[in-house]
Amino acid sequence: MSGEETAPVDPELAALLIDGARYDDMEDVVMALAQGAPVDSRDDMGRTALHMACANGHEAVVSRLLEAGAKTDVTNSLGNTPLHWACLNGHKEVVQLLMDQGASAAVLNQTGRTPVDEALDKDFKEIFEIINSYNTAGSVSVEVQEGGEEGGDEEGGEGQEGGEGQEGDEEGGEGQDGGASAMEVEAAGPGGGVPPPSSPPCR
Repeated sequence: MSGEETAPVDPELAALLIDGARYDDMEDVVMALAQGAPVDSRDDMGRTALHMACANGHEAVVSRLLEAGAKTDVTNSLGNTPLHWACLNGHKEVVQLLMDQGASAAVLNQTGRTPVDEALDKDFKEIFEIINSYNTAGSVSVEVQEGGEEGGDEEGGEGQEGGEGQEGDEEGGEGQDGGASAMEVEAAGPGGGVPPPSSPPCR
């Protein structure tokens, strides 16, 4: 019979995969995949393991997920792709891995921003140059402007989704436990609430 329905995703396996990617636990990631967790399993906010690994700059986990067939342009409930998060948090190597796999730098999230907008808003010009070097179709019609970022600053910042804290910028920085509190308040970007104290802002 054609059009067979896919088996329901085991929520425990999905959580093992997503949390493993979030906290750089390769053993859990490999175990979850081996036990049949779909690589693009989502949490209740539409976030995949690739989102989490990219937000936190876990290159080895990102590579493993891409090898397993993770989709680079999958969007969460707010329209953000893994590339949005990698750009937002300044993870150059992760951006390169995603671009090597054909990730689009032209995807607009629900606030109308591309991954490059996120990078330039934080003055990550090297990331802009990496993406621009791929000359992606319709990719990014933005220019680096002296003394300013494309798209301007928004009160509360664009924030990080699941990041460990922006490199050197956010209070608490890398010492935060995987940015857990930030991820739990994803809606705290423009139009959302305010993140808990000492948490990086997020969307």
